[in-house]
Amino acid sequence: MKLDALSISDYVVSERDSHVATGSVHSVFRTSLNVGFNGFLLHIGSADSSLSCLGLTVEPEGASHLSRLMSPGDLVSFRNGALRLYGRADVVEIDLSTVEVLGTAVPTSCPERLEGMDILVSRCMSDFDLPARIGLPWDARASRSLADLARFSAVSRAMWEGGTSVSPERAEAARRGMRSAVGYLLGRGLGLTPSGDDVLMGFGTGLRYIHGGRAALQTERFFEEVVRSVPGKTTAVSEAYLRAMCDGHANGDYISLLGALESCHHEALASEAGRVLSVGHTSGADSLLGFSAAFCCLV
Repeated sequence: MKLDALSISDYVVSERDSHVATGSVHSVFRTSLNVGFNGFLLHIGSADSSLSCLGLTVEPEGASHLSRLMSPGDLVSFRNGALRLYGRADVVEIDLSTVEVLGTAVPTSCPERLEGMDILVSRCMSDFDLPARIGLPWDARASRSLADLARFSAVSRAMWEGGTSVSPERAEAARRGMRSAVGYLLGRGLGLTPSGDDVLMGFGTGLRYIHGGRAALQTERFFEEVVRSVPGKTTAVSEAYLRAMCDGHANGDYISLLGALESCHHEALASEAGRVLSVGHTSGADSLLGFSAAFCCLV
């Protein structure tokens, strides 16, 4: 069976080995699967779902067929611009020669556009009652971790805005709180992407959008802490997504969410946030909670 890849993340293109490579199916879902190649995890999904920053898409019918045909451990190879998956009943070839490359890099806002965005995000997220929908117990420890992340973002913003003097002691206290939050959230929860990791991914995406290269010495501490802490602390799938987040990439639904945020229209933002919210059992709610913390919104 032959399929055409319809879209692929520019992050995958930049990370993918262009030569011959072999790997195996890592995990299979109803309409998608993950393939492991030389330490890189590739997601093959349906074109009617959001593009993964780690992935490519094929026609929905083809994605469903792949999920029925493949099992974890099945051999996969990449050669001459084609991906081949060797199932027990059939071999599927996915042609990458004409695939559309889509950007998944998180954009950076300019300071003028940030004015009022925190209020917009707060109003939107408060409608979803996120603490009641996340995969973690909303207890004092979880609440404190979100507050620590929000404080870290606020201090980072104060440092690059220049209007507020931030003492070295205050900056270090914010970093200590952030490290404590990362230590608590990383790997916490069930599933291939535990809830605590989803919170961190949403926060990192929001942090990258707000701060970009500004106050790099402060904001990059978060990404450095995640990269330092992640080995052996969570699942292989979650680790792959966390590393992509630290490299400045996000799934297509978050790229669309940030586009709606740029428009400063509540309805557009609510619509895109609703799409994120529908991801997984609690993954969408978990990540939106972290995203809100980057805007200092404690919902």
